[in-house]
Amino acid sequence: MIVVQAVALDDARARTWWDEQQAELRTRYGGEEDAEADFASTMDPRDVIVSLLASDNAGEPVGTGMIRWAPEAYGVGAGAAEVKRLYVRPEHRGEGYSRVIMGALERAAFRAGATRIVLETGTEQPEALGLYHAIGYDRRPNFGPYAHDPRSVCLVKDLPTRVLVLNGTMGAGKTEIASAVFDVLAGAGARVAAIDVDWLCAASPAPATDRFNEGLAFANLAAVAPVYRARGIGLVVVARPIEDPAGRDRFAAAFAHPDAGPAQVAVVRLEASEAVRQERLRARESAEFYETFARARTGELAASIVQADVDDAVVANDGRDRMDVALEVLEAFDWWPLPSLDSQGWM
Repeated sequence: MIVVQAVALDDARARTWWDEQQAELRTRYGGEEDAEADFASTMDPRDVIVSLLASDNAGEPVGTGMIRWAPEAYGVGAGAAEVKRLYVRPEHRGEGYSRVIMGALERAAFRAGATRIVLETGTEQPEALGLYHAIGYDRRPNFGPYAHDPRSVCLVKDLPTRVLVLNGTMGAGKTEIASAVFDVLAGAGARVAAIDVDWLCAASPAPATDRFNEGLAFANLAAVAPVYRARGIGLVVVARPIEDPAGRDRFAAAFAHPDAGPAQVAVVRLEASEAVRQERLRARESAEFYETFARARTGELAASIVQADVDDAVVANDGRDRMDVALEVLEAFDWWPLPSLDSQGWM
């Protein structure tokens, strides 16, 4: 069994393997130093997504890897994460450690909202080149300090945008919980945005064939999705009820990217009792709007959402703290951005 755990950036075991890696590279490249051999001493720790240590069945560390937000000077685009110091000791090569460590690094970047992963290797590392090509990395023009090194090989993998839809009827608390989820992710350093879709389709008059302006909502989402992506935002939290069984696919298409494909979509339905919903609606809406529309619509919409049956999970939002609900939503879908540093088995 391979155990991969998160460790502190200054973990002595990981640093020992980093030094071993650099010594091996100097041998392979005729004594030439890595262009960023001392990157750890100058790097801002806040740019680190995670540093990992891999151990064997006996608990003996055998490999390492880390991933950080790529420096702006590299010119690889906002939201890019860079793999550094992937290394497995020679006696354990060929056992799948490098692939497992890379999978864990990719998972960390995906959780943190990266839109792409970049890395640098070299012509004298054929094993590394073979691994990276096998797991979906493509060559790109050399970047940053490697731009003019003929033996350097820079690679990239684009990641799909992740969209978390907070589904639910009127008064279920979608906007409030979307805001709480955003606060948790942003506070953890993730690249995240939140959108209340109701405001993207608040237009009058609505077409007779689309009385709730769904077409306008998705046209606007498709228009703003590239803007968020260009800003390096890989996680998007959306508040919007889904009455159409094709709703999930519409979100995936709206946030699709030419190189990364359709968005990865998770849908959580928030549920609150009829009495709680009615009380919330009375408190927030005008008396006229409540009596003429919202009072009846909350029950009608709740039935339509259940019939659409697009939810991956249902979370209660009736008399609970907003942050407790947000954490339950995140933990249901592997959306927690970063592993705990005291984790004994992060994989």
